[in-house]
Amino acid sequence: MRPYVYLAAATTIDGRIASASGFSRLSCPHDLRRLHALRASVDAVIIGANTAIVDNPRLTVRYVEGRNPIRVLIDGALKVPTTLRMFDSSAPTLVFTTTRAPPDKIKELKDKGVEVHVIDGDFVDPAHVLQILYTRGVRKVLLEGGGRTNWEFLSRCLVDEIVLTITPYVFGNGVTLVDGKGYATTEDAPFTLQLASIKLCECGQEVVLTYRIRCKH
Repeated sequence: MRPYVYLAAATTIDGRIASASGFSRLSCPHDLRRLHALRASVDAVIIGANTAIVDNPRLTVRYVEGRNPIRVLIDGALKVPTTLRMFDSSAPTLVFTTTRAPPDKIKELKDKGVEVHVIDGDFVDPAHVLQILYTRGVRKVLLEGGGRTNWEFLSRCLVDEIVLTITPYVFGNGVTLVDGKGYATTEDAPFTLQLASIKLCECGQEVVLTYRIRCKH
């Protein structure tokens, strides 16, 4: 058993969630409120190391009324700084890392009240993360990852729904929504996408697409 997983992101029309320089502020105020409403509706929000380092997000609910979800960081080498905003006391925070993590960093985070899970090996399996969260009562998860983290979840068929906001910008280069080994054809993915809804944003310039994912196996 695992939680229901939403993947939410805002992209340019050429599929970038950030520019080559790391700029990622794409959403209008209406879209930010939608994102924070989704955060408030889930039990946990997950990001990867690169997103944590580049964006330094709080991952709290601020633009709507609601509770803060558990914040979850996946960082196999624990390369993030221990001064990130997500390590403050505004919400419970879990870190999943491996035996490659520096022991002094683990201690620093634990001293801050962060719960650190150290996994044997050099890779954090996202399925393992979801299983642990499920045993803690987490039933709905929001994935706000970068391209690589999104790939790790999608390629293992661990995402149930994608909420994608298309914004009126073009970067031409930068971070893609999903970045991994990839598939040679449209038939090779272990899942299919079914369009569930199309909505024009209140700003009149963005389109919100919702896709449901069905695993083939």
